[in-house]
Amino acid sequence: MLKLLKALKGDKAIKPNERDVKKLENGRRKEMPSKENGVQDVSETSQVNSSRKRNRPSVVKDVVGDISTKLGEVAAAISKIADSRLDVTRLYEEVMAIEGYGEEFLGDAFNYLVQSDTLAKGFMAKNQNLRMVWLERFKRQHK
Repeated sequence: MLKLLKALKGDKAIKPNERDVKKLENGRRKEMPSKENGVQDVSETSQVNSSRKRNRPSVVKDVVGDISTKLGEVAAAISKIADSRLDVTRLYEEVMAIEGYGEEFLGDAFNYLVQSDTLAKGFMAKNQNLRMVWLERFKRQHK
């Protein structure tokens, strides 16, 4: 650019050097705009620069979009893990709320269930009638 200004002031031809002719952009060689009468066209230079500037925001948008998508996937995975964890307090409340059994028996059933996540989650997934059936079987097996 400085050479261009000097050329316009002094009206002398510019000899291009290697740096003026080629630029490195995104790992590829790119030729600079052509020169007429030894003077480079300023409008061509601004077109190259403006097109380069327009590409950067789209790349940034793509990267931000990719990061946003990945962050959403991570959040969904964390949520899934949190949902699959056994809520021991809720298990205790559900077991102890079943009527028709003594507190000591229900405490024993809770202690048994809390030892195995799989059994406890299965118990929590059942409706009230199936929970009663499970407690009756437990009572027969653990007399």
